[in-house]
Amino acid sequence: METHRIAILVPAYNEEGTIASVIKGAIKYGEVFVVDDGSTDTTASVAKESGATVLSSGSNLGYDSALAFGYQSLIPMGFFAIITMDADGQHIHSDIPKFIDSLRKGCDAVIGSRPSKARAMERVFGLIVFSLWRIEDPLCGMKGFTVRLLIQKPAIATYKSVGTELLMFALASGLKVESVNIQSRDRIDQSRFAGAFRSNALILSALLIGIAKTYRWSK
Repeated sequence: METHRIAILVPAYNEEGTIASVIKGAIKYGEVFVVDDGSTDTTASVAKESGATVLSSGSNLGYDSALAFGYQSLIPMGFFAIITMDADGQHIHSDIPKFIDSLRKGCDAVIGSRPSKARAMERVFGLIVFSLWRIEDPLCGMKGFTVRLLIQKPAIATYKSVGTELLMFALASGLKVESVNIQSRDRIDQSRFAGAFRSNALILSALLIGIAKTYRWSK
């Protein structure tokens, strides 16, 4: 496994309007893979034309399962680490080197910290995780993990964690996790995540289950 090989994983569902710019910004830093999570628009074809390798889930699995599908597909390919970005263009590609530097310096996981959080439960989740482990923004979709960590926990969609299960496992296991400040753009169109009430409920559920699981993983 060579430390220079970095994969950038982008889960996408109906993101034809933004996926090209995300790929073109990220591709200078690593090999870009897009998980087309059952899109009904041209996301897959636009991603391929933009230089990404498209991994098709075949149906709409949802965010956590799409991530898991992507990780499992990439583990055998010999990458040192995988960095995730959202497909909606909110993450800034120039922040990618921060993740690469920290991973190559020995971090097992690197988590982006956004300037602000849109949802109330995001702030609550962040405050609790920060009080326990000094990580400010566990729900940020821009994260980096070594493949070594992924091999330790191959099942990463055992509950609806809103993309936090692997991080919570790393924290509970006492692995080296670092937070890096990143920029963030506002999304132009409607969020694919959920409406305000449902999204806050999902985050609350992810928090409660995640905290419970950390006690089991830490034993």
